[in-house]
Amino acid sequence: MPAFRETYRGSVAAWECDQYGHYNVQFYVGRISDAVASLLHAGGLGRIGLEQRRLGIVAVNQNIDYLRELRAGSVIRMESAIKAVEGRKLVLHHRLFDAESGELAMRADVLGLCFDLEARKSVPLPDDLRQGFAGLLLSGNEALVQQALPEAEPGWMISHRSPVNAWECDRMGHLNVQFYLARAADADRHVFTALGLGPRALAALGLGLRPQRYRIQFRRELHNAAITVMRSAIRSADAEGVTLLHELHDFETGVLSAVVEARLTVEELSSGRQAALPAAAQRLAEPWVAVFPGGPPLPPAGSPPPPQSLRAGMYETCRGGVDQWECDENGRMATRFYMARFSSAAMNVFVAADFDTSRMREAGLGSAALDYIIDIKQMMRVGQAFHCQTGVLELRDKTWRFGHLLLDSNSGETLATAEVVAVFFDLKTRKAITMPEPVRAGFTRHLLPPA
Repeated sequence: MPAFRETYRGSVAAWECDQYGHYNVQFYVGRISDAVASLLHAGGLGRIGLEQRRLGIVAVNQNIDYLRELRAGSVIRMESAIKAVEGRKLVLHHRLFDAESGELAMRADVLGLCFDLEARKSVPLPDDLRQGFAGLLLSGNEALVQQALPEAEPGWMISHRSPVNAWECDRMGHLNVQFYLARAADADRHVFTALGLGPRALAALGLGLRPQRYRIQFRRELHNAAITVMRSAIRSADAEGVTLLHELHDFETGVLSAVVEARLTVEELSSGRQAALPAAAQRLAEPWVAVFPGGPPLPPAGSPPPPQSLRAGMYETCRGGVDQWECDENGRMATRFYMARFSSAAMNVFVAADFDTSRMREAGLGSAALDYIIDIKQMMRVGQAFHCQTGVLELRDKTWRFGHLLLDSNSGETLATAEVVAVFFDLKTRKAITMPEPVRAGFTRHLLPPA
């Protein structure tokens, strides 16, 4: 088995680029940090081992060579291995590639020390870890090309890989919904790259990706330091667009955390009009569609359907504007931030039930989305003012369903909609509970009447 392992797969966000128009150095280091989680797992020190052993690897020196610039929207992947392991020292070697061209963009050597998280000092590597990392040692003559392209089951391609960082977790202590969508958006880019429509190819055609719908079902929580891996399959592809299935897994446990159905097309950047998916991309998709490994599309989330325009009984849950740093390389609000708006709105949903976050905290309760359907009607741009209106659609024993409308605050036009199934859960047991009666009574007063 080769020493290298794939340790990161994602993309360059526009807000990570500097005044020179390319990936800023701080974010290369961030990707190195992300890659370490997967490399340590390969050597035997994954998240579970870290929690049980209370050992980590801390960097004391880094040497980085920047070889090719990366621009906003670039799809990237990291491969990592070990250069030396001795005593308490470990030398980690990382290579960052442009996934569209295959070019090496950066290489880095990092000197790390085994660190006791209780004593807060360096200690010798335990024998089993030293042996585990020895299995990842480089011979010293490896070519500067991609060597660890991951294999997947028939019909699937690996489309994203990264750890859960602490700042991606919300007040409930788990990965916030917007970062599930961020991972799905990265996966979209890697799938389109496999279809010959990477960022440079799209730019040459004057096209951009145009997300239309995401359906996310959340199956298991993800917490800080978990390694997430997404695999993707292509359900259909024609001139009108592409339908994808993404599965997000906890790499260490193998547990399926979320299932994402995505529908995307391409648009002319000059006009914003939908364009036909290039015939070459359709042909490249055909073998994937022929062996699509997934089942039928997910059924509707419930009835009645969510409103598509403002209705009596809805109430405001969020208001703001689009900032420059939230936009992608084409000046449109990045996919992740549609979910961020709805996540912010969800914090205010309980206003209708007279049960605010402080009362939830006192009761030791939390809430979590189980199912999200987002339809993007218009691509938003910097400076665009918006507000969100919410209505309660359906009350069940442990779950309830509500709908959001994201509206242009000037024109009143619908920019995006969301349909959400959510649940109450006990923050200690992390298990779903029956909806408290005061909350049910409050929500009942705000149920939207039939259309």
